[in-house]
Amino acid sequence: MVTPTPFSRLLKEAADLAARDPASAFAQLDELFGKSSTPSEVLQLGTFAAHLGGSTLARWDDTAALLNKLLTHPVVVTDAAVQRSLWRAVAVMHRCAGRSGDAENAAKQGCAGPGDVCRLALMTGNTLASRGRGAESLGFLREAATAVKTLEPQDEAVAMAATVAGNLMRMAEQQARQVHELLCVVSEVHQAAWDKHPDWRARHRGWFQTGQAQLMANQPTGALAAVQAMMTLEDLNQAGPIERFFTAALACRAQSVRGQERLAQGALEACQDFAKRIEMPDQLAAIKPLLADLESSLRREG
Repeated sequence: MVTPTPFSRLLKEAADLAARDPASAFAQLDELFGKSSTPSEVLQLGTFAAHLGGSTLARWDDTAALLNKLLTHPVVVTDAAVQRSLWRAVAVMHRCAGRSGDAENAAKQGCAGPGDVCRLALMTGNTLASRGRGAESLGFLREAATAVKTLEPQDEAVAMAATVAGNLMRMAEQQARQVHELLCVVSEVHQAAWDKHPDWRARHRGWFQTGQAQLMANQPTGALAAVQAMMTLEDLNQAGPIERFFTAALACRAQSVRGQERLAQGALEACQDFAKRIEMPDQLAAIKPLLADLESSLRREG
């Protein structure tokens, strides 16, 4: 039976505490530093600190300071691999804090090749996504995807990429299900409110927005129901080409999502015809981007 070292015992206690009280666990990192005596232990501490201080607590400055302290550890000064790993973690903290200059300097210290570049991009994307900053994480995750394609199968960064991406996919799937349900429910509330509006054009716009939400929730049938409601309003009132354009645009999107290319193409041609009949400059300016996007989408799918 192997007896745990004081460092291993304290690290496990801190990890267990982090699940209940992350801030208190973070306060123990200095004590862990004092117990670390090998490059492996320093690396374990750096990894734990980066996850706890970055992904969990967003304490960018405190974590960067601790990581820099680890870089001065006597057992690390001659271990290039551990140094690079710590520098990459420092770069992540600076990136998340918005300090691009400091991040670039740390990245230069931490990256000796494509594998390290991939690791840094993965760490940054994962940390940002974990903090709910998904939009900011996309560029780094795309960088990681590009980098991993250049690596040899045995490179450890390949396995790291698979693990990080798998964890992020599970998180994104859960979020996507929640957003899907939210869109469906909110679109129902939205339309119920707009149906009370005395102006038929306002109700027409409300149905268009409802149909858009249905499409984002991958519910083309719901979007087509909105199309039908819009057409009914148009038939009961003096609808002009601008209203009919938006109805046809929604129908085009919905049929495209359903995979009905011919119907989508027919709806696009209707959009193009209605666009020619619009005379008001402000209305033309409003529909041009949408029409161009529809034309581009159908060309790609075709």
